[in-house]
Order: sequence, then structure tokens, then C-alpha cells
Amino acid sequence: MKPSTIWISIMLLAVGVCGILDAAGVVDSSQTIGQWWPLAVIGWAASEMAFSRRVTLGGVVCSAIGLALLADAQAWASGALVWSALAITIGLAILVDAGLRRGHRHSGADVRTVAGGGAS
Repeated sequence: MKPSTIWISIMLLAVGVCGILDAAGVVDSSQTIGQWWPLAVIGWAASEMAFSRRVTLGGVVCSAIGLALLADAQAWASGALVWSALAITIGLAILVDAGLRRGHRHSGADVRTVAGGGAS
């Protein structure tokens, strides 16, 4: 089963449990979901990366966006600080990813050159 299918199922179960707890008067589901919904974005990105067994640029960016949304929803910091930190994080992730790809491509070219040079 795909991780996205599993994650959507878990989110539907969580929304259903919140609805039942709201009906029972235990929690206010609209407030709870309104404050914690960004965890769904973070969890989805983390589950996709865990399933593929590698950290991807898209997964890191989605996780960073989810963290920024969570920090904003929880009022952990001012909106300007959260979104500025997000821009820095995404920029760094893109630079690191580009550097890793360049280094990986470069080392692969060296292997082919050495292998080709030895065969001649």
C-alpha cells in the first residue's frame, strides 16, 4: 500500500476521533484541528521519505512548510519570523541539494573516465 494512502487513512481516522470526542463534549474539534492540521503536512512528507528510504528536497521543503504552518497556527513566533526562517531553510535546502547532485554527478563521471581509460 502506498504511504500516501496510509497517511490519508490515518488522517481520516484522526478527524473521525476528533468528531466523536467533540460530540461527547471532551474537546472542541474545530479548535483542535485548526491548531494541529499542519502535522498532517509534516507527517505526509516524513512518511513519503521514510517509505522511499531517502531524504528528498521535496520532502524537506514540504516538512519545512508544515513546520512553518504549525509554528504560525500555534503562535510560537511572529508570522514574519516564521516565514523568513522558512525562506532561509528552503534556500539552504536547495543549495545543499544542488551541491550534492553536482558532487554525485562529478564522482560518477570520474568513475566512467577511469573505467574507460583502463579499457583502451
